[in-house]
Amino acid sequence: MLRHIHNGTALALLLYTAATAIHADEIPAETALIEAQYDIESDGADRIRVAGQLRTLTQQVAAASCALSSDIDTDEAHEVLTHATEQFDRYIYALRDGDDALHILNPETRRRTLEDISHVYDEWLNMHDAVDAILADAHDTQSALAIDDQNMPLLELTTALAADITGQYAHPYEITAADAMMIEIAGRQRMLTQKMAKDACEVWAGYHAEEAREDLAATVTVFETSLKALRFGMPEAGLQEAPTDKIRDDLDHLLARWDTIKANEQILIDGGELTNDQKTEVFHDLEVELAELDHLLDDYKEYAERTHKR
Repeated sequence: MLRHIHNGTALALLLYTAATAIHADEIPAETALIEAQYDIESDGADRIRVAGQLRTLTQQVAAASCALSSDIDTDEAHEVLTHATEQFDRYIYALRDGDDALHILNPETRRRTLEDISHVYDEWLNMHDAVDAILADAHDTQSALAIDDQNMPLLELTTALAADITGQYAHPYEITAADAMMIEIAGRQRMLTQKMAKDACEVWAGYHAEEAREDLAATVTVFETSLKALRFGMPEAGLQEAPTDKIRDDLDHLLARWDTIKANEQILIDGGELTNDQKTEVFHDLEVELAELDHLLDDYKEYAERTHKR
């Protein structure tokens, strides 16, 4: 389902996100008990964030392995791939077993969530050997192709896990539906930066190049539409404009860098070729955009907690 994000679906994506956020506002029967537990200490927001990061990591691993195997920005690509792999290992265990340092306080007990985690873990193991092989030998073409084939099924599984964990741990007394929607869209943007990096690399490396070019065009549209919607609002999707000066500045910086990234991506979309310097620029700038989106997420959460805490 996530392999093809067609042009013109950006608004539908935002509306789907809004529906997901509103669904998370449904109050379970055991609300009183959950609220009492929350008053002691809640790790729900941290679980949701870690689960969301897993879907980003599926694409970051694929983008970095592609860049490394195609000799683009090899030092940074090796560092990014190593770190992303270590993060994925840690986060999947943390969601299952808990991790005090990540403020995930207890092991997971809900059967459906444990099943989701198990499915993600099994698929990740299938890709892990190929990642290790690429880190040892950047020109292991067979392993590079294996990662390219396996990253999208893993993205689908981590997306399903993130949705279930959001539904399980997001509660209306912590955050409004409107704020949840902004945070979810900003979190999805993180994943899309890495999907664009991967799609672009697939084009220039010749991995399913025509399919990757179509995906790149669609992902560019969704990313840009969502970024502008966060900055300027999209009333038809229930999305307000940037609510604070700090968030507005974050988004203005993201949009300014996006103009350069899009120009390079458009060359690939139009069937052109990039120089090695331009390829390096694409990979590096999307890593910077990812880091800036982390700051944006922090600012949205600070805003939500300040204005909507009990």
